[in-house]
Amino acid sequence: MRIDTEGLSWWLFLACAVVFTIASIRVGDVLFTIGSILFLAACVVFLAGRDRSTLDG
Repeated sequence: MRIDTEGLSWWLFLACAVVFTIASIRVGDVLFTIGSILFLAACVVFLAGRDRSTLDG
């Protein structure tokens, strides 16, 4: 079984972006919230555009 370390790292980036977004909303910092949402969106776009054919081996 081969582990897709690149994919795993991007899923961890996505989790980090979610936590940053929640934290920024709790603190109430608008600039931090905007940056966190942009980071979250970038992670989602990257994951959605990954080439799945390379994962088959």
